[in-house]
Amino acid sequence: MTKFDFLSDTQKSWHHMDVDQVLTSLESSIEGLSYVNARQRLRHLGANKLPRSRPISKILLQPLLDPLTYLLLGSATYLQWNGAEGWALILVGVLHGSIGIGISLWSMKTKEKVSRDRPQRRQYETSNSVIVLRDHEEMELPLRDLVLGDVLILKAGDRPNVDLRLLEVSEDLLVNQTNLGGEAICPKQVLAFEENTPALERGNMIYAGTEISSGTAKGVVIATGRFTYEQISLIKERSFSAIHAELRQLRQVWLCLLGLVTVIAIAFAWQRGIIINAMTAAALIVSTYPQNLLRMATQVQLLGMRDLARQRIWARFPSVLDALARVTTIVPILESDVILSFGNLHQAGIEWRGLLRTSEEDAQAFGEVIGVETHSYFDAPQERIRQWQGDRPKSVDAVAVIGNDIEDIPLLRLADVGICDRTCRKELQDSSGLILPKEEFHYLPIAILEGRAIFDRLQRTALINASSAFTLAVLTLMDTAAGFSIPPLQLIWVGAIATPIVSFPLVLEPTHESLLFQPARRFQTMLRPSNYLRILLAVTATITAISLVFWLKYQGQAAMFSQARSMAFITLVFSQVFHACAIARQGVLRNLPLLLGISFITVCQVMFIQIPWFGEIMSTVPLNGVEWTIAVLSATAVFWVQELIKTS
Repeated sequence: MTKFDFLSDTQKSWHHMDVDQVLTSLESSIEGLSYVNARQRLRHLGANKLPRSRPISKILLQPLLDPLTYLLLGSATYLQWNGAEGWALILVGVLHGSIGIGISLWSMKTKEKVSRDRPQRRQYETSNSVIVLRDHEEMELPLRDLVLGDVLILKAGDRPNVDLRLLEVSEDLLVNQTNLGGEAICPKQVLAFEENTPALERGNMIYAGTEISSGTAKGVVIATGRFTYEQISLIKERSFSAIHAELRQLRQVWLCLLGLVTVIAIAFAWQRGIIINAMTAAALIVSTYPQNLLRMATQVQLLGMRDLARQRIWARFPSVLDALARVTTIVPILESDVILSFGNLHQAGIEWRGLLRTSEEDAQAFGEVIGVETHSYFDAPQERIRQWQGDRPKSVDAVAVIGNDIEDIPLLRLADVGICDRTCRKELQDSSGLILPKEEFHYLPIAILEGRAIFDRLQRTALINASSAFTLAVLTLMDTAAGFSIPPLQLIWVGAIATPIVSFPLVLEPTHESLLFQPARRFQTMLRPSNYLRILLAVTATITAISLVFWLKYQGQAAMFSQARSMAFITLVFSQVFHACAIARQGVLRNLPLLLGISFITVCQVMFIQIPWFGEIMSTVPLNGVEWTIAVLSATAVFWVQELIKTS
């Protein structure tokens, strides 16, 4: 046990303790820490700053800390020992692990780029120093040198970046908590509050991110860095974006499907008196598990933030881009003498509604003139916004609120997207998710289009990966029921290599202008019936084409089994290629990454079929030109199905 282990418990109910208990717990005093003690605590706790990003060493070691890595290694070793192709599982694991590390490093670089390109505030930034009591004397220290137990002296205009338990206050002390979603409070005396008192109603606390509007205060530091109330609240609010949450749900569906297929396949095998191929089951799991999909989603969102920053539009969080894609209502807070100039977003399924700083009668009259539903800002505006948001557990409609005054902060925090411009005060910007270069509404379509483009890229990538996974699962089930055994390496090639190669270019496509003129409902959730129908039709078309090719060639003749399986393998691979071509927003000849991916898959497929050495590994035999043509043309079935969906 080290000297300062008692400082590791930062979740105490400091507001419920009296001053003597707080100081005793922190081993401090009302005169502050000694200089030596403070320096020792600083070395033990580290600087008072937020971690910018994960160290590269942690990213490189991440695969070694994942239990699934060792499960894969153990399974591969066991299968290899028993004569199966366990080496293929290890190679795929190393490949996807390397890709995951590469995406993480790419994300780090993109974050740095976003930070450099984001618009700089015109207002002053938070002071980098504060008055601290050390050795019974007042001294000015950098904020990064503050430690638990330090006693601070705050005056009007100070914005601490630590949480404080108040020790002494002046009669005119006023603390502005609007940045945290609260109101200004006036602590008059230092008392202990009930333990269940809401955080922003604790009059004996000052939190990081607040501002001393007037008066003076003395307080002891009880939380620094990422342990402050502000940072903990931020993590809870912005833990995952909506797209990440939906991808996690989709991954759970995949895992449930794999479990169901495995159980049914074992039942079929047991009924036939045979033992199911463990290598096939392992290959199916590796091929259908959505590797690196969440990391790719994060990277696509960061690229979108970077593109907006280049246009001097700052999205503060990735979840803001999700909300922008789902926006159905934009609510500017207007002055009575405002001059409006905004574009018509009706084709995008977005309505304008206004809150006017005047009476309800005048607001409605103003709305009739401009043709926009308008209500009084002073007549329960929060209830209005909740009404436009709909029933939260069921509704996916998003409301964006545009504010320009400090009193608009509660409405900005209530909205799905709070919007302001760079001329607004820092508190307003800190409570907003989207910051525009200036007070002009024509920047909004740019931001909404980028949000929709990100959603569209990830949705199409998820669709092709889900279709591939379901196809492989159903084929494995059909093969087991028919008494055949699909080669495991073919599953690995299609699901773990070929499909990611053709789906990756979809997330790199440029923004398509037509997305702004599509209905808003298409961008509100991935988990909607139309997407399930698309997956079902794609899987049905692919399996039908593969089955026809196989049975027309096989026709119950054992001598034709190898040729029939090779043709079915070609149809399966090129079905993924044609599926990607069908759902791509950009033509294949103009999409260089997709063109290179298709070329690589084609060359590999020819080698797997026509070269005997590869044929022995992949369980294929050479085919003639007619057989190749039939197999490839059959694979276009999924392409025509997708084209019919577009025109319907």
